[in-house]
Amino acid sequence: MYIGKTQKGWKELYEEIIQTGKCIYCGACGAFCASIQFDKEKEIPIEDGSCKDMNTCRDGFGLCYNLCPKTEVEKIPLSLLDKWVFGKEHDKILGHYIEIVSVKLTNKARKKIPAEAGPLTGLLWVAMENGLIDASIITDKDENFRPFPIIARNQQDLFKGAGYKPSQGPTLSLVGDAINKEYTDIAVVGTPCQIQALRKLQNHPAFDYEAYDLVTLAIGTFCFGTYYNQLLKTAFEEFNINLSEVDKIDTDKDNFKMKVSIDSKIKEIPLNYLYDKAIRAACFSCSDYTASFADISIGELGSEDGWNTIIVRTERGKEVFELAVEQGFLETKPLEHEKEELILDITRNKTDIVKIKSITEHTPDIKSFIVRNPRIAKAYKPGMFVVLWLPDIDFLPMSISSINGNLIEITVQKIGEGTSKLFELREGDSIGIRGPFGNSFNYENANNILVVGGGMGVAALTTLIEALRLNKKNVFVAIGAKDEPSLIFADRLIDIIPNTMCTTEDGSVGKKCVVTEPIEDIIEKENIDLIITCGPEIMMKHVLKIAESKNIEIQASLERKMKCGVGLCGSCCIGENNDISVCKDGPIFNSTQLKTFTQFGTYKK
Repeated sequence: MYIGKTQKGWKELYEEIIQTGKCIYCGACGAFCASIQFDKEKEIPIEDGSCKDMNTCRDGFGLCYNLCPKTEVEKIPLSLLDKWVFGKEHDKILGHYIEIVSVKLTNKARKKIPAEAGPLTGLLWVAMENGLIDASIITDKDENFRPFPIIARNQQDLFKGAGYKPSQGPTLSLVGDAINKEYTDIAVVGTPCQIQALRKLQNHPAFDYEAYDLVTLAIGTFCFGTYYNQLLKTAFEEFNINLSEVDKIDTDKDNFKMKVSIDSKIKEIPLNYLYDKAIRAACFSCSDYTASFADISIGELGSEDGWNTIIVRTERGKEVFELAVEQGFLETKPLEHEKEELILDITRNKTDIVKIKSITEHTPDIKSFIVRNPRIAKAYKPGMFVVLWLPDIDFLPMSISSINGNLIEITVQKIGEGTSKLFELREGDSIGIRGPFGNSFNYENANNILVVGGGMGVAALTTLIEALRLNKKNVFVAIGAKDEPSLIFADRLIDIIPNTMCTTEDGSVGKKCVVTEPIEDIIEKENIDLIITCGPEIMMKHVLKIAESKNIEIQASLERKMKCGVGLCGSCCIGENNDISVCKDGPIFNSTQLKTFTQFGTYKK
């Protein structure tokens, strides 16, 4: 397939990527263009005026537009990047690895490398000591903890990159500079999105600036998202933290907190708070947490305190890693099996690529997609969820509305860019799917069960209702929506439970009321001993109040913004201490738990 240049430049880059919040601040647009600068306050690329009114560079075939990782994703999809980097056909993407181990610096390494540095710095030190690299583009920080890229020209320079930075700088903007300075074995250290951008920059067949040959090592860091500096500063101020006084920042992966050290004192900030207040807009559509296009990926997840997890992905990465071990710089040990499986989950190694078998349109904004996946169909229990992955676009946590043999039905409401792109797909198109994740409904000890569904929450309850009937429970159903078109699966549920109570706010079908209005009568009449509910959270909060007043147990399916899906990133945490992950500890929570969640009843999509 021929891939040429696109006749677009700065104007289109600004309109399509920067203004829409898709810019990841990787620096690729300015790697080989002196007209592109970077505004460290706004954290976006800017141009020096030469591109203001029209594309002036290369007859309009702008480097900035063509090398941006967020442009032309249909022409250069992740699957093609993957083939370019790893050079082989396979049935999965974003899952290549040769070895996964835990590592830490040895005592020998500590004699040369400062305490604040870790195995990443050790790898670069060994590579430079042995002539495998002659420079490395790494990230330093200024007096306000704002990151900026530098070219480490010697081993002492490498120490400037030590330590976690919650934001990121335009790392790739220095690639051209390093080449111009005649370095011939350049290492680049970056976040997953920066490494992905590097691979496009290196491999784009229509542009040859020697980056393919001269950038010889890419090390990627694990990442669940980076933060805007200005928004992070504001969030820190809410906790009386001045960034200019910060000595060190770490994350507490077990308790989902950011730990900020100031004068030997530590302040903690819940990660879910920072996700809400300061996360970079492009991060929530990112599906690569372990730098899947790197030669070596490294991060703390999966390893015990004091150790790091390394994923060796390429032969080049293997060469550097094995040299560091042979020369006594790295101590290694295997990951526990459970932890390795967790790492494989977030590397997308367990993502299955499936074809859409059929699509049903319920309304212009609600569709059901059917795919075939025997593994998920067998493992699924009502209440669990899956993650749909649209390569290059978004990932979407979703409930399952039906299982029929190996066929899985997922019903989706169009509410944002990701679901809008999903709605553009047709039968026969491919998507990724992972899961199932989370816990399930527990109804074994109940006999008379009331199921209350509101809006799209009805879709998440249909598999449960089928299971309840198979288990010979006495099942009563109340569902509601704003109008008849929005009341999905009413006919399906009436076929299973003929006396299903239907309500609509406009009275177009069933009783004209909200769904919580008739349930007290059902509770009294049918001697209900368990209520299961899914729908808008304000509705479920009201159901909880009714259940409490009747001394009845309730189980509710909660929803939050999710990134990892396996309880690692902290984005979906709730609870008094913001340390209960909806994706892993839930999404199903009981009465006792719900009453301790001060956030319950406030969430909106």
